[in-house]
Amino acid sequence: MKKCILVTFILFCSVAIHAQKNTQKGLAALSQANFGIAKTYFYKELKKDSLAAAFGLSNYYLAPFCYQADSAFAYLTFFEGAYAVLDVKSKTKLQTDLALQDTTARHLFYQLATKELQLAMSAPQISALELFMERYGQKYPDYKKVVVGLRDSLAFDLAVQAQNSAAMQAFVVMYPNALQQQKAKASYDLLLYQERTQHNTEAELKDFIALYPENPYVEKVWGRLYDIYSQEGTLEAFARFIQNYADAPQLASAWKQIYRLYMQPYSVEKLAQFKVDYPAYPFLEDLASDGDLLLKKLYPFVQNSTFRYMDTQGKAIITAQYDDASAFYDGLAIVSKNELFGLINKKNESIIALKYLDISKTTDGFVAEDSAGYYIFNNQGQLLQKEALQWEELQQTLSALSNQIDTIEPVVVSKYERIDKNGKVGLTKQRKSVLPIKYDDIVFSNDSGFIFAKLGKSLHYFDTLGRRLEFNGLDWFLNASELAAFSKEGYAVFSKAAKLGLMDTKGKILVKNTYEAAQAVYNGLWPVQQNGKWGLVSLDAKIVLPLTYGQILAFPPFGFLVESTEGIGLLASPNNWLFNPTFKTIKRFETSYFLVENQDGLGVFNTDGSLLIPCAYQRIVRLDDGAFQLTNASGISYYLPIENKIVQYQP
Repeated sequence: MKKCILVTFILFCSVAIHAQKNTQKGLAALSQANFGIAKTYFYKELKKDSLAAAFGLSNYYLAPFCYQADSAFAYLTFFEGAYAVLDVKSKTKLQTDLALQDTTARHLFYQLATKELQLAMSAPQISALELFMERYGQKYPDYKKVVVGLRDSLAFDLAVQAQNSAAMQAFVVMYPNALQQQKAKASYDLLLYQERTQHNTEAELKDFIALYPENPYVEKVWGRLYDIYSQEGTLEAFARFIQNYADAPQLASAWKQIYRLYMQPYSVEKLAQFKVDYPAYPFLEDLASDGDLLLKKLYPFVQNSTFRYMDTQGKAIITAQYDDASAFYDGLAIVSKNELFGLINKKNESIIALKYLDISKTTDGFVAEDSAGYYIFNNQGQLLQKEALQWEELQQTLSALSNQIDTIEPVVVSKYERIDKNGKVGLTKQRKSVLPIKYDDIVFSNDSGFIFAKLGKSLHYFDTLGRRLEFNGLDWFLNASELAAFSKEGYAVFSKAAKLGLMDTKGKILVKNTYEAAQAVYNGLWPVQQNGKWGLVSLDAKIVLPLTYGQILAFPPFGFLVESTEGIGLLASPNNWLFNPTFKTIKRFETSYFLVENQDGLGVFNTDGSLLIPCAYQRIVRLDDGAFQLTNASGISYYLPIENKIVQYQP
């Protein structure tokens, strides 16, 4: 029996020694790049000494010419496990014969993991990154951190490209620890909102509120739902809204609209009937005071040079002080303060804010004017059109609304009247002389309240009563009719000795007269020209933009258009270029965009300077609310703002 065991042990040792010699030969061949011979040796002994063979094959599949990550990982895993359970004597012999150490497996694994990481990052795929983490996540936490970040980023990008809420929700669920979680959740909420409310139907909006009460866009959905009823604008529509949506945040607004519509025109009888028809009205305490006002006739009166309102008994009812005030028209009156106009009701509540340059009454409502143009309101003070109208458009619109343009009260343009006689000019106000007829030109501004006139080569300033202001030695200059008027902020351009400077309403020199040309001050900066070049000067006379530019134009409310030798740019503020001066043109496009042009064609930017449509087109126009039409040499394509993509024909 002992003899048999001895023979078996000798046979095992001889096989192991033979196998290790085969591995040695294979490793030697591998070192000489004899890959085929090396592989033959390793596989020849695989069944005889799998441990040594696994070591050899690990090195073989790690070699660049023979690199196979899966095979290398499999053999290296086997080698590491088998080597770990060897006794000391066997380990010593194996280390001697194959020139390896206890740390060899760890070094080979690190080499393999590094190669796999490099390959995974060169062409990242989620499956490959997941496999890497499965293999090496525990061994190399630093590598895992890199791979997890790359995987999460890749998965998030794929979810973004999918542009649907399901893909974004899947990302949120599958990668709960991703750095993009917050952004993904926000994107999911937005995509869900867009998908589930895209048709803007009442049923769709109602379902969204019921199904997703925690969605941050629920408030906006409520607003859109309320707008459906508001656009109908009838008493019945608001009543249906209250009945259908008792929990709506717009409930109070709906009730107020019912009351407003019901009470047109206002009368005591209507107020009494309103209480009968709407006993659930939640603001009953307001009705009593409204009833008293309905019985009163209010009239404007002047006290201490300001306008207020009193009743037929002479009792002051509205004590607010206005610069001007009209009679009440169907419960609304035109008032002004600081040269801005608005509408109030008999409770002195603002129906139209004090923000317009003028408001006049028409047969069917009101016309308001601001710097952009004219706006039409109905008799209840509701705005009938959003975009400003020019004078001709106003006449056409009012004619269409009333079918009788002659009934429109004229829009007051100015408080003064120019008088021309024998080539000289004078000025009157309400038929009273303000300036005699002796001037070559007279200019007045409703913004500043100053009047200025040309007399020969001189320029004189006057207050609203025609009293001359002592701004000595001022010359008339080119564009004086525009630049010599004081702005709302109190700045005006002046000329002395054929040079332009800047002063305030008290005649104090802010910037000395050193410039040959200039424009009006905007946002505290003054465009000026010297030696044929333009720059910007601050109100304390400091140059904030060098005088090296071809032209500078104010571009409210965004800043200045600046022309250089390379093109036109948009300067938002000193040292802050919204667009560098490289464009051929920069124009306002609708209310939210810029239309720009460079050597590649037309493009569109958002007003924050971010690119919307690249410069590549000959023509860009709005097709409808959801698309822009783009035209270039390749044909016509369309940009969809909501989806942020360009659609074109695909043959």
